[in-house]
Formats: sequence, C-alpha cells, structure tokens
Amino acid sequence: MTKRAAACLRNFSLLSSMACSLAGCVTYAYPIIEPPPPYAVLPVDESMSCNGIAASFRYAARRAARLEYWLSVGPLAGYGYERYPLDAPKQLIDERRRLDALADLQRYKGCTVMEPGPAVVEERLKLEGSVRPPPPPPLPPPVVLNSKG
Repeated sequence: MTKRAAACLRNFSLLSSMACSLAGCVTYAYPIIEPPPPYAVLPVDESMSCNGIAASFRYAARRAARLEYWLSVGPLAGYGYERYPLDAPKQLIDERRRLDALADLQRYKGCTVMEPGPAVVEERLKLEGSVRPPPPPPLPPPVVLNSKG
C-alpha cells in the first residue's frame, strides 16, 4: 500500500468515526413554530375616537363570548352548522387577536384600557344569565288523608 492510499484510508476512517459519534447530535431537528402574525388594525380603527374603540372592543368581546359559549354547549340541532366545530376555533382566535390589537390601540391613543380577558368573562356571564333554564315541573298536590276517628 502506498503512502497516499494509507493516508486516504486513515482520513476516511477518521471522518467516518467522527460522523458516527456525532450522529445522535445532528440528526434531530427541532421544528420552528412561528407565532401568528399580529392582527392587522384597519385604518378605520386607527381613526376612531376612544368611545368608538371601546364600542368596537365590546362588540369583539361579545362575539368571543358567544363563540366560547357555543363551543362549550354545541351548535343548535337542525340549523345546518356542520362546519361550526371546524370554523369556530379559528374565529375565536381571530377575535382574541382583535381584542389584543384594540387594547394596544387604546394604550397607544391614551384611552381607558379595557382588558380582553375580564371583558370576555363579563360578556359570557351576561350571555349565560340571559339563557334561562326551563322552569321545574309543578309539584303534585299534597295528599290529604280523610280519617274518621
């Protein structure tokens, strides 16, 4: 064997042993999960007054509360909402992002800031309070014993 062949063999074996020893370190890759892009605040949102932003915020909180409520209860039977369980979670995420964007806009403009979490909880309590359970069935009349004695 020539010197050149021996050097090539030695380099190849050294390289292969390094590759095998590092194989566990370099084969596993972590997926990069990007956060969703921030909600795009529309120019009409930016031009609103503090009262307008608050009204839009309350409307978005009401929509988020309704979506949460109907996701927990389920859609009404017979109304053709086959896609509701698929679409509602995405809509809820969008409403939450809109609430965050409107809260940031309130801070930027110097308005009174409404927090998204408590606002949605308040709207959900209003919604659940308006949905009244059916009244209980009437109780049967009391039994009267007629004794002769």
